[in-house]
Amino acid sequence: MALTGNDVIEVFKIYCKEYSKLFIPDSPRQDEVANSLAEHYDSDTLLDAIKWYIEKEDGPILVFDFALKSRDYVEKVKKEKASVDRFKQTVAETRKLIENNEL
Repeated sequence: MALTGNDVIEVFKIYCKEYSKLFIPDSPRQDEVANSLAEHYDSDTLLDAIKWYIEKEDGPILVFDFALKSRDYVEKVKKEKASVDRFKQTVAETRKLIENNEL
């Protein structure tokens, strides 16, 4: 699913409401920033990064502030996903060994 800038802004609004954070509209700058974010990052990774940012950030939320920190949050999300994938792979390998009575 490819995100648009408007989708990104809506996601900010939804997560801010979910985490009881104040979303501050910053038109017209937020529109261009949101479009750039949507074009630059993978949709799933961007959504997870936005959620993580809003969850962790204290104070009002602006799309522009997230854009400044987006690389850090996207990298954290990628590392977290890789860690979870490695764990799931280890569990699957262990399960297979147990089923084959090798452990």
